[in-house]
Amino acid sequence: MNNVPLFRNNRTRWTLNDLNFLENNYATMPVAEISARLGRTPGAVQLMADKLGCRRKKNAPWSDAETEIIRTHYTRGTEAGSLTQLLPGRSINAIFSKAETMGVLSGRFWRDEELDILKEDYPRVGTAVTDRLPGRNAISVRMMAKRMGLKKSRNSNVGFRPWSNEEWALLEKNLHLSVTEQQATLFSDRTVNAVDKARRRFLKKKCPKSYQTS
Repeated sequence: MNNVPLFRNNRTRWTLNDLNFLENNYATMPVAEISARLGRTPGAVQLMADKLGCRRKKNAPWSDAETEIIRTHYTRGTEAGSLTQLLPGRSINAIFSKAETMGVLSGRFWRDEELDILKEDYPRVGTAVTDRLPGRNAISVRMMAKRMGLKKSRNSNVGFRPWSNEEWALLEKNLHLSVTEQQATLFSDRTVNAVDKARRRFLKKKCPKSYQTS
């Protein structure tokens, strides 16, 4: 039979490890569980949480920086554990709730009807499928399309799409890759031919002498 007192540490001083554990887990772990892990009463845990400011953090208004993290990382499908590290003091439930309030959808979790739309339209229209997927952006669409093995068809009925500044920057940063590698890893919603043409245009603009005819 286990004779160890439930609140074995209640009369001892808080150690640095105890304080770190409380501060790192108060927002995401029930008080009863923290109490059991630290061997202290729930009252003692809540009192120390007040002293450390943990309880204030738990209910603090969301800052612009925090909402931008949700907008950027949540849509990319960042895992729950990583989200709580990016948003210290916020529980995963609080993060999910805030994302829902913002109308932001997770890049990791897709509804069946969304997957059906993606499967049906992505080969035809590429990232323009976002018009039928409220809350999804081009980044999350590309990621899920790649995960599903979807590629934009050469017979797409969508005309020429200008390259964005972000795409040009990505192209320049990865010139060490072959055209095929760039298309497969960076521009899966564009054809190999489109990537090749864009690459030639970029190099011609950057190094015009190399493209002068003799």
